[in-house]
Amino acid sequence: MEAIFRKLERPPSLLALVVLFALFNLLLNYFMPRELALDVRFAYSANEAYNSIQRMGPKVRENYLAVIWILDTAYMLVYLLLFSILIMKISKRKLLVILPLVIFILDLFENLMVTFLLLKFPVESQVLGFIASFFTTTKWLTVGAFCVIFIFCVIRNYVLKNQPDLKLNR
Repeated sequence: MEAIFRKLERPPSLLALVVLFALFNLLLNYFMPRELALDVRFAYSANEAYNSIQRMGPKVRENYLAVIWILDTAYMLVYLLLFSILIMKISKRKLLVILPLVIFILDLFENLMVTFLLLKFPVESQVLGFIASFFTTTKWLTVGAFCVIFIFCVIRNYVLKNQPDLKLNR
């Protein structure tokens, strides 16, 4: 596993992951019904979830299901690798590499719950709606935590490290 990460952390591989990350973001924004997609919402209710699903219509629901299992799953693998490599490169705490894995797992469970919601529709389950929202919201909170930690590590390693000593001489 470590050999894979060593190959992927090389500049050409890292650049390819960044390009794939950007490409998948564009594709997901194009193919996913952004105003209706549950993946991009935060703390939605079960009623809001079913309202979105109903507004999609049968064809959009079918496409949405395909998008989350084809495009989103590939995207999840790309960001798992990219975020893992980035955090390993800038942090001395290798335990932080677990954050991208947690995001990946939460995203996977979110997709499973959204799949259940879509497949069971028009039957509604408040519990499934709540669980889907839980995974989506927790995913976004973890992404936020990852971003804060990443920015903190960048500042600590590349900005503060290059500053002159700030001790006061008295």
